[in-house]
Amino acid sequence: MVDSSGRKRTLSPRQSAIEGMNWAPSGKEVWFTGAVVGIEFQLRAADLSGHTRVVDRIPGTPTLFDVARDGRVLLGQSTNKVLTYVRGLGQDQEHDVSIQNWSEVLSISPGGRLLLDDEGAGSGPDYDVYVRASDGAAPVRVGDGIGYDFSPDMKWVLSSLTLHIPRQLFLIPLGTGETKQITHDLIDRSRARFLPDGKNVVFTGTEPGHKSRIYVQAIDSGAARPISPEEVSGFVPTPDGKFVFGVSDSVALYPVDGHGPPRSVPGIHPGEAIFSVSPDGRTALVGLLYGYAVDVMRADLASGRRELLKKIGPSDPAEVLLIDALFSPDGQYYAYSYFNGLSQLYLVEGLR
Repeated sequence: MVDSSGRKRTLSPRQSAIEGMNWAPSGKEVWFTGAVVGIEFQLRAADLSGHTRVVDRIPGTPTLFDVARDGRVLLGQSTNKVLTYVRGLGQDQEHDVSIQNWSEVLSISPGGRLLLDDEGAGSGPDYDVYVRASDGAAPVRVGDGIGYDFSPDMKWVLSSLTLHIPRQLFLIPLGTGETKQITHDLIDRSRARFLPDGKNVVFTGTEPGHKSRIYVQAIDSGAARPISPEEVSGFVPTPDGKFVFGVSDSVALYPVDGHGPPRSVPGIHPGEAIFSVSPDGRTALVGLLYGYAVDVMRADLASGRRELLKKIGPSDPAEVLLIDALFSPDGQYYAYSYFNGLSQLYLVEGLR
């Protein structure tokens, strides 16, 4: 809260998310729908001294829209999910591999193992990293945070704790061993991947005084090294490890060693996601993630020629928004994640 003199006062503990806030009719509290951990939203109140309480426990995901002077409350109740489906070699249909009700796929190995980020109601405060086979075998929790990529030798998972800013990178073992933090600086990182040599990582990052750009960093030693101008993002390397796809108002290949100008990529349009790159580096599977389905295009990276490979998305399109899709490099496996939200609007009386 900020008063007319510009003095600021914090009224609530840190929330993982806040959706909607309004003054209570008394003017002595602020009502809001917030989640302390994950997506466990409740209708809460904070008074001007900073004390908080739960006004009412409501099933699903409530959202506060308005409070009338007579105390009536306009409240939305949502059932929100992020679900992941996969189809693999020899399988005749897609099947659900979600862990709870908020699971996103972030990497898929050549053999079809999936790296899943789970942020459901039962997840930890930093979320959970799971590995699951594409045949639907039981998932294995490997650590905290969000997992970005499998190492080329399938011994490690590259991850970060996204609620800790600036976000650093960690290596989580897939076998015995301890999690290792591999970065210690002021760069805030988003998506990251291993380079094919397994000794370096590439990521989009933002450091103080700069806008986002692409960095490369050795795992064992050394500082992060920018390889692109500012306002360029990217984390997908070419199979030979010499370039990284960077996106701004165009798509280009940026040399990992930092020498030489970027190379234009005519086959990929700005705004498209890169689902996979062929082992020979000549083509990529790309598409625009919006709505309930995506046209997966095979793009020739030299000529720019494009052809429709297939359309993917859930069979029921109601209230669906695709948020991620991945193919294994050989095209034998694919997985996609989508947001599914169904909402109802209520007029609630008698809350205090």
